[in-house]
Amino acid sequence: MIISDHHRFAFVHIPKCAGVSIKHPLRAVDTTAGYFSRIGEHEAMGRIHFAHITLRDLAEHFPGEAAKLRDYRAFAVVRDPTQRFLSALFQRLREFKQLNQSDITRNRIEQEAADVIRYLESDPVRLDLEHVHFNRQSDYVFHAGERIVDDIFPIERMADVVAYVADQTGISVEEERQNRSTEVRFAAVRPLVRLLRRPYAALVPYALRNHLRNRLVSAGIYGDVNKGAMLPAGGYVDGFVRSYYKQDFALHTASL
Repeated sequence: MIISDHHRFAFVHIPKCAGVSIKHPLRAVDTTAGYFSRIGEHEAMGRIHFAHITLRDLAEHFPGEAAKLRDYRAFAVVRDPTQRFLSALFQRLREFKQLNQSDITRNRIEQEAADVIRYLESDPVRLDLEHVHFNRQSDYVFHAGERIVDDIFPIERMADVVAYVADQTGISVEEERQNRSTEVRFAAVRPLVRLLRRPYAALVPYALRNHLRNRLVSAGIYGDVNKGAMLPAGGYVDGFVRSYYKQDFALHTASL
């Protein structure tokens, strides 16, 4: 979350909705000085991702910031829930299961989806750090049945987000999404990519890696992973997503 007292403006970062691309340039006007852009301990909630606090928890534990969201012009970006669920599975496998991108197969995705669904169906008070990316998008827009966030943009229209942020703050946001799931188009090269991935990540700064990846995508060497092929439509997982994220589907459709 970004809050700018000077502009009376706020960005609510919904997980897996291009938040990194938006937050980075807005840090220059962030009154919280990056407080809500970290992983850390909270005395009541335990170890959490402060960037992904739901509005319910914000109202309970950070009433001052919650009040500002009501008073300021707040916006968020939303995404098709099925695509977002798959993206969250990919991130979970990379971040918490230490899998390389090229090691993530359809079978592994299906297994992980089943584990995540069992966790979500247990109905925890709040999702833990390993599952925070599976929070409902509506939990970042509504609180106690009231819509708190003024402006909602679909991820498909990032050009509108760029224009909106520039109008509100004068800051330029890049349209390019970061944290994309990409893979080498040539299967024969993937073993070498897996071998070099860790030293490459350790030695090359993130911004440069992202720039180089975008150049490789433009050249046709890298491409976005076809996540839609990972889980069949009409199956058990698809049915769960459509039920659990029913309000999110309506939210995304309305944003379009």
